[in-house]
Amino acid sequence: MNTRSYVQGVVLSFIVGSSLILILGGVFVDSLRARNIYDPREQGVEDAIRQMAERETMAHAATGNFVAFSNENAGQNSSLLGLSWSNFPINDFSFDAVELGSGNIRLRALPRPDSGAALSALGRQYVAELSPKGQLLRSGWYPSPD
Repeated sequence: MNTRSYVQGVVLSFIVGSSLILILGGVFVDSLRARNIYDPREQGVEDAIRQMAERETMAHAATGNFVAFSNENAGQNSSLLGLSWSNFPINDFSFDAVELGSGNIRLRALPRPDSGAALSALGRQYVAELSPKGQLLRSGWYPSPD
């Protein structure tokens, strides 16, 4: 085998190998990102909403009212609802609680716009609705409002 055909073989092998790596990486990148980035953050959101729901139920039982708040209130008052907000994924999600006309309260975790652009959070919100009796009426991930 002469030198020219050897070099061509090496170059061709490099191109084929690089192509396979890129193709396989593209196939698995979504599942890897979901498992290593999105899933832990979304689990943190679900845990945060669960803790907020427990505290809202206790507040309603004690005072007869829910504690409604916006994202700005949550950011300014680090002990809102007696929770440690530093343990929540507040860098990627904003949290709010709105009392509805039915007397229920809706707890939400909305992805921050910069988190979506950085691919550190999917473009969906977690919503939980509590009744005044403390029953969880609905909860889950829904598309974010635009």
